[in-house]
Amino acid sequence: MRTGLRLAAAMVLAASLAACGERPGSLLLHPVEATGVGTPVSVLVATTRDRSTQDRYAFTDGRSRTLNYERYQISIPPTHVTGTIEWPDRPPGDPARNFVVTRSETLDRAAFDADLAARQPGGKPASGDVVVFVHGYNTNYQEAVFRVAQLTKDGGFPGTMVAFAWPSRGTLTGYVADRESTTYSRDYLEQFLDDVARAPGVKRIHILAHSMGNWLAVETLRQAKLRASSPFLAKLGDVFLMSPDIDVDVFRTQLDVIGKLNEPITVIVSRDDRALAASQRLAGDVPRVGNVLVDTPQAQAAIKQYGLRVIDLSDQASEDTMRHSKFLNILPTLHDVVARDDLAQRGNPISRTGTFVVDTAGTILTAPLRLGEAVLGQ
Repeated sequence: MRTGLRLAAAMVLAASLAACGERPGSLLLHPVEATGVGTPVSVLVATTRDRSTQDRYAFTDGRSRTLNYERYQISIPPTHVTGTIEWPDRPPGDPARNFVVTRSETLDRAAFDADLAARQPGGKPASGDVVVFVHGYNTNYQEAVFRVAQLTKDGGFPGTMVAFAWPSRGTLTGYVADRESTTYSRDYLEQFLDDVARAPGVKRIHILAHSMGNWLAVETLRQAKLRASSPFLAKLGDVFLMSPDIDVDVFRTQLDVIGKLNEPITVIVSRDDRALAASQRLAGDVPRVGNVLVDTPQAQAAIKQYGLRVIDLSDQASEDTMRHSKFLNILPTLHDVVARDDLAQRGNPISRTGTFVVDTAGTILTAPLRLGEAVLGQ
């Protein structure tokens, strides 16, 4: 009986987190001609996925024993709508209407490091910033690559944006396997961040993690702190935990080890996140960090203790029916935080440590959050 209930809960979770429509296949990674059409965006990828033996452009959901590196040029269509990926109905797609790959190149680490030192979107001089995106559950490789292209185009982050692609199964029933694959990838992410820190010209490393990718990111930070010898920690800039699929009690123990970083950790939450509600049911009804209820006097003390910057998007509308990707609505704000664009001088409260709410008009307001109470276990 219990086995049946667990299976039913797993299926509810899988159905809740599933993307709608047909999933993009690896044929979308095959380069096409798009001269004079769309906006080119450069995407760098480091991955713990195995390379396919059947298709030289594809990666499988197998776990590689070494990091693999790729460089893509992706054309963004002139009709692009901010926050979306215009997927082709079928490969290879139409450059006038869809995201398409126009160039693909396998790199060794030396070539990858050279790109980090010299490349910035738009061909501008390198700023010394690297932004590493860690995707979430049920994400296949091409989805991770195209998402980073979209974030690069819409987010306007300084420096070079990189995808760290761990081997998600990209299937409805792969939740447990995906969690294991994030854990498998911890040492590789730490190694990668250390390599980035050693690359010539790199001054700051920022981490953006979404959903289950937060488990990988936070566990990597925790073990790096315990090791106390990881070079990337000295260059760590902003850490954005977007819709974190992490048990709140576990998060507290992780923060006890991590402590305060160079910049406040930014946690983006929404209490109406349906995907995290399903994850919570599967996890014995323990709240996830990304959907905790907010608003108690103890919250401010907790935020101060852990040096957090918490943004509540509960009042924000979302085109995502699962309400799990609301962070896409505030990309300009995240860009400003990374770029240090005189936020305090412009009266933007997000420049400070504390708790904030984004209202229905998109205005950022200072407000207490219940996350602090949840993290402290009060």
